[in-house]
Amino acid sequence: MKKKRDTAFELGKVYSTLSFLRTFLICFVIACLLLTFVVRREVVKGGSMEPTLHDGQSVFINVLASYTQEIERFDVVVAKNYETDSLWVKRVIALPNETVAYKNDCLYIDGKKVEESFLDMDYVEQRKKTGNSRLFTEDMEAKKLGDDEYLLVGDNRMDSLDSRFESVGAFKREQIIANGMLVVSPFEDIRWVGK
Repeated sequence: MKKKRDTAFELGKVYSTLSFLRTFLICFVIACLLLTFVVRREVVKGGSMEPTLHDGQSVFINVLASYTQEIERFDVVVAKNYETDSLWVKRVIALPNETVAYKNDCLYIDGKKVEESFLDMDYVEQRKKTGNSRLFTEDMEAKKLGDDEYLLVGDNRMDSLDSRFESVGAFKREQIIANGMLVVSPFEDIRWVGK
């Protein structure tokens, strides 16, 4: 009788351990899927998105949105630069098949002036003074984007390597891997950045 109880007890421990391992494995797989296809933790590198994002901030990028949402003008996105195999945080300025230009600090899409209301004008004026320039955004000749091309530009125009330059050019849709992000560190900067 005691032997049957001991055997039942041992079997119970084995089943309990297997159940725990199964639960752990399921949680691990779900976490891996979430961190691959839903959100990813990244660290902002450089000052090209100042004052919207700062160098060294930790963010969770919204990978799922890049599959489920349309990319719209002025979205903050994360794009993969194939040349450097790095991730770049930039703002969508122009969409496929549009003609885009900058003249005298003004954005023109298909020949029409478009306000960039996301720009912090106090920051713009401060940067123009410290940079000894009358322009925050250098003039850019009109560029016609292709069927699958997006013009991505940093908010800190004076310190951003982006689609305005021939060495970078427009980004393809497949290169945009995330749309929007949650700033999680430092604590005082916690907020959603989407547009």
